[in-house]
Amino acid sequence: MPSSLPRILSALLLSTMLIAGVGCGGPPQVVHNEECFAAVDALWTAVTSKRGDLVEQTATELDRLQTAGSLSDAGHADLAEIVELARAEHWTAAAQTLKAFMLGQRKAR
Repeated sequence: MPSSLPRILSALLLSTMLIAGVGCGGPPQVVHNEECFAAVDALWTAVTSKRGDLVEQTATELDRLQTAGSLSDAGHADLAEIVELARAEHWTAAAQTLKAFMLGQRKAR
């Protein structure tokens, strides 16, 4: 297997996720809920610091928020995909996908 193949597959996965999330009206909005926004921020910290333990803590919090009805199923699904990228140690793809998710957030005026 050529050494560039994992990089190509990661780029393809990232492109697909960005097109699916951004191309269809943007990501689900979580900025309206402080707890959800804090969890997304915590996921950013976990991913950019490459800390699997923090990824797991944040995944648990995202599950709790979904169960409580604070985080939509669509938002949870998008963030769960990012968690899976991080669990697989695809840190760059996880960070890029999460950045696109975060940039798609819009505060109500």
